[in-house]
Amino acid sequence: MKKRRVVPICLLLLGLTLLGCGQGANLQPTATGAWHSGEGSGVAQIPATATPRPTATLPPTDTPTPEPTATPTLEPTATLPPTATPIPGWEKFEGRGMELWLPESYEGGNLEEDLEVIVSNLRLLGPEFEQMAQIIEQNPTMYAMWAFDSEVGSSGFLTNVNVIAERVLSTSSVDTYLDAALKQLPSQLRVLERDVLTLGDYPAGRIVVEFDMGAAVAKEVQYVIKDGGTMWVITYATAQDEFEERLPVFEQSVLTFRVQP
Repeated sequence: MKKRRVVPICLLLLGLTLLGCGQGANLQPTATGAWHSGEGSGVAQIPATATPRPTATLPPTDTPTPEPTATPTLEPTATLPPTATPIPGWEKFEGRGMELWLPESYEGGNLEEDLEVIVSNLRLLGPEFEQMAQIIEQNPTMYAMWAFDSEVGSSGFLTNVNVIAERVLSTSSVDTYLDAALKQLPSQLRVLERDVLTLGDYPAGRIVVEFDMGAAVAKEVQYVIKDGGTMWVITYATAQDEFEERLPVFEQSVLTFRVQP
């Protein structure tokens, strides 16, 4: 039986790397691999457990919703129609103030409401995921939503999706937000792509990064979606050798993102 390589905590928490960038925070690594604003940055420290609660505004409803597209390829400055109907074989995952569709092999949701079930399902994958389960268990407010694919690939990495939210000035643009974020990413992250685009009615950005983890390489695609005074950051992370196969799922999933009333 092939031994699984457990994804390090840095991959689990990597979605937090953009948190604080809207305020120009100086992000520094913590012992767990989370990122926070360093002393002297002129902003309040952002602990890993402090995910701002969204106060999002709903997108306009008086504009006709375009027909959904199947497995779109994201292009810079492209306008992508949202997926308005459920996808066969997929399930809706709800978090704090948002919802997202994922294949039925995924487990997760709102950590505050479903923590016991999520952690239990994570532990069922094996003792090698115990440390990850403990981090999730001890930080139920870390994400607006967190989910993982129970079908672990041959690489042994746990493919996961997380959503965080950050309050920003309503005049802040996605382009400026991305610029600030990329300047503060840790040096071990290699930025492969950076796009500005539109997801339905939302202005958005997209970056693809990869980073070494010992003998292996991880890769993720991260979307920044602006809704009024809130920046939503959605991160899809997996092993490098699984990324291209999983990318169509990630691209279709992000089109289902909705801000709840």
